[in-house]
Amino acid sequence: MTAAAPEPEAFGTQVPDVDGVWFQLVAEEGASTPYGQYHREDDLVWAEFYAGGTLRSGRLVGRLQPDGSIRGAYCLLTADGELVSGECRSIPEYDVRGNIRITDHFRRSDGTRGVSYIEQIPAPIREV
Repeated sequence: MTAAAPEPEAFGTQVPDVDGVWFQLVAEEGASTPYGQYHREDDLVWAEFYAGGTLRSGRLVGRLQPDGSIRGAYCLLTADGELVSGECRSIPEYDVRGNIRITDHFRRSDGTRGVSYIEQIPAPIREV
């Protein structure tokens, strides 16, 4: 049994809770981009990513840090069949509209590094 993680406070401001929130990769207008849903239970954070752009599927698992950031590891399968894995530090913040925007600082297993951004979206309507 794990103890509940204290709610993080970053610089005296409320840190967004990503549990149940849907996000989409920020890209050029009209581009097909991956989307996914984050979950949180205490300090455990996980996400599933769905097709869009060059992504076929992906997963993330991480741990909520005291400052509200998320330290995680991810594995992605591209539409071309390539496996991509790495680590990231994700920083969730509220944007001016009150939606959550996450800045992801990532380092892939092949050594490449970068920063990507994902923004909160309404829950997609998925066909059954």
